[in-house]
Amino acid sequence: MALQSMDQIISAITASQFNRTDWNKNALPTTAQVAGQWYDLSTGAGNPFQNSTHGSTANLAFQALSDTTTTTATTAATSGSISGTVFTDTTHGTNRFTVGMILTGTGVSAGTYITSLGTGTGANNGGTYNINISQSVTSQTITGTARPSGLYTGGDVSPSIKNVLNVSAYSGATTSAPTTLMLVDQVAMFTVSSVTTTGAQSFTGTQTLPRYATGAGLQAYIVPSVVMGAGTPTIQLGYTNAAGVSGRLTPSSPSLPVATTTSPVGSIIYSGTGAGKYGPFVPLQAGDTGIQSIQSINLSATMTSGSLVVILAKPIFTLPITTVGVASERDLVNQLPSMPRIFDGANLQWLQFAGSNTPINTAYYGSLDVAWG
Repeated sequence: MALQSMDQIISAITASQFNRTDWNKNALPTTAQVAGQWYDLSTGAGNPFQNSTHGSTANLAFQALSDTTTTTATTAATSGSISGTVFTDTTHGTNRFTVGMILTGTGVSAGTYITSLGTGTGANNGGTYNINISQSVTSQTITGTARPSGLYTGGDVSPSIKNVLNVSAYSGATTSAPTTLMLVDQVAMFTVSSVTTTGAQSFTGTQTLPRYATGAGLQAYIVPSVVMGAGTPTIQLGYTNAAGVSGRLTPSSPSLPVATTTSPVGSIIYSGTGAGKYGPFVPLQAGDTGIQSIQSINLSATMTSGSLVVILAKPIFTLPITTVGVASERDLVNQLPSMPRIFDGANLQWLQFAGSNTPINTAYYGSLDVAWG
């Protein structure tokens, strides 16, 4: 049952059905933010953890997202071995192992996880990984379960319902304000590595949402997982709305979203002001209140290079920071929207609207208080 009165809130806190999370997150690590544009802070360092799933799945394939996300190697690690503390994978396919992933599979001891990348080409298509348990592994398929990527809010509480009570944010960095933060639950994603292909491309895979099953309130946004090339195509999504009506399209009037040239990792590529600029979400067809599934993406022209990620997310709340060095706080018990729900398994991440040009790696700090009854 959701918390419905002040007495219930007091009782929940008294019974330790309460969690406070302190978070500390950096803005984009490689480029300054541009005033008037939106950004996905899950690509930056800090807590919530830097997102390891964006761009890691097969092209155009559906991937559900939760506070832990499982990916599976597409081929068996036939020549890999775990000897001492080093695992060398020479046959890893389009999915990737990342630091912090729990390894499972035939012959893999419980609790084995990757602690750091060693030599090799990195997190994809082979490489050397340092792990925390000594063992030997021969021909098998290995799966990896990522550590929690979103804000930790006290774990699963079902059948109770978790609600946000208070939130705060602060930054003392020059030109870090004014800005607006938006907490979202990232529910699903699609990698689009075929960015030089024009026309409609169909997404694949059974699209079973881990939360918000009907798609009510879910919105889509698009970010690069690799720096984009110089193309500036219009973008149109084909989707099924929250009422289950298929064949819906991003409206072309007044303009389809237009990609920004050479967009950096983490930037919402069509955000900003002017013709074809929106933010942060792709506009929906008139009357639609959410997205149940996405069937296609259509780029009007090549983007030259790069890789995109289409993300389905549920907006939870927004929090404006008006002044550098002054904490922004919001009481979600007494203010509207009141006490938004956080589902079990939610992958909570921050989006940010840059009100001014913001330096690389600008740090933001805040807290999030939740309770359940």
